[in-house]
Amino acid sequence: MSFKVYIESLGCPKNEVDGESMACLLCEVGYEMTEEKEEADILILNTCGFIDSAKEESVNEIMELVCLKNKDGRKKIIISGCLAQRYYRDLEEELPEIDAFLGISDIDKIDQVCSLVLKNKRTCMVSLPGVNCNYSKIKRLAQNRPFAYIKIADGCDNHCSYCAIPSIRGRFRSKSIEDILEEAQELVDYGVKEINLVAQDTTMYGTDIYGEKKLPQLLLLLSEIPELKWIRLLYTHPAHFSDELIEQVASNSKICKYLDFPLQHISDDILAQMNRKVKRRDVEQLILKLKEKIPDLTLRTSFIVGFPGEKKKHFEELLEFVEKTGFDKLGAFPYSPEEETSAYNFRGQVSSKLKHQRLDQLMLVQQEMAFEKNQAKIGKTLTVLIDAKSKEGNGYFLGRSQAEAPEVDGVILVKGNSVRIGEFVKVKIIDYYDYDLVAQVVKN
Repeated sequence: MSFKVYIESLGCPKNEVDGESMACLLCEVGYEMTEEKEEADILILNTCGFIDSAKEESVNEIMELVCLKNKDGRKKIIISGCLAQRYYRDLEEELPEIDAFLGISDIDKIDQVCSLVLKNKRTCMVSLPGVNCNYSKIKRLAQNRPFAYIKIADGCDNHCSYCAIPSIRGRFRSKSIEDILEEAQELVDYGVKEINLVAQDTTMYGTDIYGEKKLPQLLLLLSEIPELKWIRLLYTHPAHFSDELIEQVASNSKICKYLDFPLQHISDDILAQMNRKVKRRDVEQLILKLKEKIPDLTLRTSFIVGFPGEKKKHFEELLEFVEKTGFDKLGAFPYSPEEETSAYNFRGQVSSKLKHQRLDQLMLVQQEMAFEKNQAKIGKTLTVLIDAKSKEGNGYFLGRSQAEAPEVDGVILVKGNSVRIGEFVKVKIIDYYDYDLVAQVVKN
């Protein structure tokens, strides 16, 4: 009998990669994947537990699965990912409906866990982060889309004072260049045209296993895969850029002229409290160098508002910096006090109300600039990768240029009879709708 498995991954693309790896392992031993929860014998939720909002989403999804199980009593629930790694003892006690917990470093044991729960054996396989990291060569069950993520490293050694990732995912651990190239080739063989490199800090890639930063060399080797057209770099750290990396992004035609560049704050006082290892001057000099070396660069960043000790003057400095710099893309979130981080016990905690007021104020400033940038793109011709057909049934396809990362930025709505998913097309921007652009295909 073939059992059906439903897998849902929440949170960041790193989790998505783990979910795809588990799916592939299960398919190899005879399980059948389904996208319908109601059809599944086993429900796997790959959770996020990074900040309060992510934990809340994960718990809500768990409760939805519990309700589904309670309706027929036969379904099995497995919880994996950051929330399982961090809180499995609490969840195990409070929710007896959960049949198993799987740690981040244990995803290669997913078939064993499924076998146990089908025998009505409640189980918990949660190792210390990084201890049983035996899944670097697990194949991926690629999704039916022209882009994919590759996790080039896991864990983190930066120890930012607000971040629980080192305690959840362990120390920084790079995959070998050989394993990454093999994974990339497999994804390209599936039809993937764009690969997005992810890690907690991609700019530190290779330092643990090669003794030096190897991201520029990795980018160069990836670009030599003929069918791979775009390579996108996400989750860089402003303290760890090298001239070699900047030159590689600038000169390599396959690397998207796009950098995801989380800054978190700009005030020297707050940056020091965050343990970010940079000052405002360092950040400004780096941005100047990036824009000078890569004139058509798209910069995305993120900020934390309401960090302990953030006074009005610190927040106003942040607003001034954002207005002055003119980021192409910007995300922000209120500070979330996380146990096992040094900032959890900092003095000067900011009220929830003030955090959200500051968040709204910052995003309003960015929204105005984003709409102005979209307005300025009307009339321009861009090369766009077509990801999917619009679910609205309005004849539009969803595409992205190099300036839009998948699943976090806006999209380009493309109308044209000759458009095909997975193809690159030339389009002319004719309008915009909030953060999305509207385009028509340019006829040859």
